[in-house]
Amino acid sequence: MKYSEIEVKKMLKAGDLSLEEQIKFNILNFIRTIYLNELDFIGSSFGSEFFGELPMTFKKNPGQVMGLITATINGEVQKYVFNDKGYEPLEDLLKLLK
Repeated sequence: MKYSEIEVKKMLKAGDLSLEEQIKFNILNFIRTIYLNELDFIGSSFGSEFFGELPMTFKKNPGQVMGLITATINGEVQKYVFNDKGYEPLEDLLKLLK
């Protein structure tokens, strides 16, 4: 999914979000933070962790063009790759290898 400030604001107003929408919102909001802080994405490192009902981690080392997001939903782990332009489920990218 491509990052969109409009999408983030729409989700802020929506209120009650499904689990998938919460994941989407958390990821887009994290990318929004990168923009608001005017960070050099490739030069930056991330090691953020969200706790609560929807635990998530955001990891990236300096020099990498992509980072890894891990979300745990009802004990099941879902992984995504992200950059400052958007994100994709890791599983979708791995399908390209087949």
